Amino acid sequence: MSLRVIHYADIEATYDDPERIARLAGAVASLRDENTLLVGAGDNVAPGALALCTDGEQALTFFDAIEPAVDTLGNHDFDYGRDALLSVVRQSPQTWVCANADAGAERFGQDAGIVPWTVIERDGHRVGLFGLAHPLTDEKSPAAQELTFTDPIAAATDAVEALRGESVDHVLCVSHLGEAEGHGQGEVEDLAAAVDIDVICDGHTHDQPRIDRVAGTLVVRTSGEGVDLTELQYDGEWTARRRSVADAQPEPAVERTFRELRTTAGLDEVVATVSEPIDRSTSARFRGESRLGNFVTDAYRWVTDAEIGLQHSAGMRGGTELCGAVTVADLVSVVPFDMDVVRTSVTGKKILEMLAAGGEIVYPAQPAFWHVHLSGGSIVYDYAEREVETAAVDGQPIDPSASYRVAAPENLLRSFDIDLSHDTGSFGLQYELLAEYARTQGISPALDGRITRRGVESGSDSE
Repeated sequence: MSLRVIHYADIEATYDDPERIARLAGAVASLRDENTLLVGAGDNVAPGALALCTDGEQALTFFDAIEPAVDTLGNHDFDYGRDALLSVVRQSPQTWVCANADAGAERFGQDAGIVPWTVIERDGHRVGLFGLAHPLTDEKSPAAQELTFTDPIAAATDAVEALRGESVDHVLCVSHLGEAEGHGQGEVEDLAAAVDIDVICDGHTHDQPRIDRVAGTLVVRTSGEGVDLTELQYDGEWTARRRSVADAQPEPAVERTFRELRTTAGLDEVVATVSEPIDRSTSARFRGESRLGNFVTDAYRWVTDAEIGLQHSAGMRGGTELCGAVTVADLVSVVPFDMDVVRTSVTGKKILEMLAAGGEIVYPAQPAFWHVHLSGGSIVYDYAEREVETAAVDGQPIDPSASYRVAAPENLLRSFDIDLSHDTGSFGLQYELLAEYARTQGISPALDGRITRRGVESGSDSE
């Protein structure tokens, strides 16, 4: 008898498009039967506009519709706090598996039902499943900072030994490891090579679907964002194929519910009209000055009456370009995080340090990425020397001994150990500032020479 598995991951902002999330539900329904295992590989709760408005509970509507067997923890699933995530875990129909997340001396979420591994029987097959979170989840999500994410390979070794001891026929890992980011932290390639696993259903890395074998282990990954599913089958050996969601029939009840959720949350309000499309690609976020970065930081500076506005590149999400009628939901999708923008006094010396971090090697595989966008100032950065050549605020060189009013997401300022205990005001969530700015000023950003990068070789920061 053959065994079938359907795999999805990184739903994220798919929830914000009622037709697209309904189409994904329809694709699942068309592919499964009562003996099919449906598994998720993380980031299926957050981020997104509806996720921000509901603390991730919009996912419950989808989960109840498709009834997954298991899911694991993605780094963005922590975006709205540990309590919010555990609330979703308690209410959802699937079993949550994660073998490498600890809260002090206990396994994270064990009271909510999170287990390191589980055994499920389907059509005469005993299937052992375990989950792995990304080992840098505590760095990627502020709400996970007090947790410990252990070595995935060590955790997998223990999980596989335990599952083989329960006489399972197959061992499947649902992992949120993704492609190597150059950290040497047990990404999916290392895991497959080191541990005897039959199948790894992976997530985390978007737009890089894969079906291949590593040291005998079948490794699969979807494109994320509701684009496709992976259909796996065991009939003497494991095989897999990608299944596009584009032609699936949307589930009417799912689409109707998500349209109602958007309306109730006020996400359909049109705040501005954009005549020249604003790019949200990797280039727009990580290759220096961009119209997207200028729009975001201009909004922060204008709303807060600051001298300089700052935004970290990774804090802006990719997606479809902003064009035509722009809604609140569109702006939330750019910065879909439960994070306030604050204004505080910062020394020129610290601002220079923050701007210099724009050219640091944060992702070893992408040494020429740029990581800081700004409004009210300018910078010339030398990649060969990894240093700031010049930096100015309001056309004047930054004075290290002076103090400037800076507006930025709170976590960006805290990451540079800036004291926010005095002379600090909070102005609301990031998207709220974008919406306020758009309603009164419109959205028509231009490039004006804020960021000049020297010594960046062509192709050195490719997609």
